[in-house]
Amino acid sequence: MSELKVSDITGNPLKIGSLVEYVNTGTKGTVTEIISDDEGLWALIDKTNLFYKPEVLKIISSTEEKELVEKELSRAEINEALEKQIEAAKSLESGEGSQVGGG
Repeated sequence: MSELKVSDITGNPLKIGSLVEYVNTGTKGTVTEIISDDEGLWALIDKTNLFYKPEVLKIISSTEEKELVEKELSRAEINEALEKQIEAAKSLESGEGSQVGGG
């Protein structure tokens, strides 16, 4: 079977391995499969494991992909983030957080 000719929202050729963004939500991932069925063409994205119509995907550069790479945090960074979350939770429990009144 020959390779399917597929294009993204801007007309750029879409292929397996392309880094893409789903334009409706900003979800980013890599195309791992392209299929065709009775409803048209579909691209499978690794991050969501869902098929998308190519016309709602936009190819992105590898510099934009940096958001996809998980950052390794040091123990100190993790502890600091946890402390901030604990303090925020305490302030909400004690009523120190911003009050939103109903209208």
